[in-house]
Amino acid sequence: MQASASDSFKTFLQVVAVAIAAVFLSMVIHKGTVDISALAQKHSGGEFWTALVKYILGNLGAGGGAK
Repeated sequence: MQASASDSFKTFLQVVAVAIAAVFLSMVIHKGTVDISALAQKHSGGEFWTALVKYILGNLGAGGGAK
């Protein structure tokens, strides 16, 4: 009986962890979509790709993004 309760609790914690990970991942994807959309509005054509690379490298290096 004791092992069954422990297994149920572990399963519950796994479900909670997966739900939290899904929420976190959706927040990151949403932020990325918003940022890329803003870059696309500011820069057109070939400038977009240059701006995107600068933005990604700026976020990796300083955390603030290239403005």
